[in-house]
Amino acid sequence: MTNIPINRSTIENKIDQPIKILTFKKINSTNTFAKEYLLDHPNQTVAIIADAQTAGYGRFKRDFYSPQQTGIYLSIIIPTTITNPGLLTTMAGLASITALKKNFPEENLKLKWINDLLLNNKKVGGILAENINNSNGNHLVLGIGINLNTADFPKELQTIATSISSNDSIDRNIVIADILNQFFSRFPTYQTGDFLPEYRKLCDTLNKTVRIVNGNTELTGTAVDINSNGALILEDTKKLRHIINSGEVTKVFLK
Repeated sequence: MTNIPINRSTIENKIDQPIKILTFKKINSTNTFAKEYLLDHPNQTVAIIADAQTAGYGRFKRDFYSPQQTGIYLSIIIPTTITNPGLLTTMAGLASITALKKNFPEENLKLKWINDLLLNNKKVGGILAENINNSNGNHLVLGIGINLNTADFPKELQTIATSISSNDSIDRNIVIADILNQFFSRFPTYQTGDFLPEYRKLCDTLNKTVRIVNGNTELTGTAVDINSNGALILEDTKKLRHIINSGEVTKVFLK
């Protein structure tokens, strides 16, 4: 059996919001296309979905491996400005992981602050939020990439990435619809941080000693909490607490 192709009408019939849906067999990047689409189509709420990406990317413009019909390659356009990127990204991560848990209830899916989705300490997906400001106004472009049943990763990814399932007949339409429903049900109130208790329960970063890198700055300490703005609170060896609004967890130290 082969993975079920993306079916726009199936997704539209399963989502609760009036969203324009664009689907592609292959595209350079759903986020790249979204930013180009905005130049001529402002003020629309749009979901862009591809079977494959030839130039998918995540944070820091890192390549996101996107082979044909084995993952979810999704971007959402919303005519709005991100006023709190920490809350938006953490909410989108929680929405994605909640939808995945609904479809894969036996899997030990977790969140890594701030934008990674994990399975057994390996990355299965990520979130990328981009604020786009141009002559047509302000828009949010949110990219979600997930390895559903990718079998063969490039050598450089084999130790750090994995897929959620080996089942090659997964109905991606249902999973995508669940992600969209979860995201849009939470979006109206995300700035209140009402979802953070759920996020903390699923955050694998908390209560671990980690190294955070932000540009040329590096800090090591214990991740003790996620604050009301979605920032990570890190306690160093001198018991000083640092609020980390952005950056990357580059190492988790085993005790």
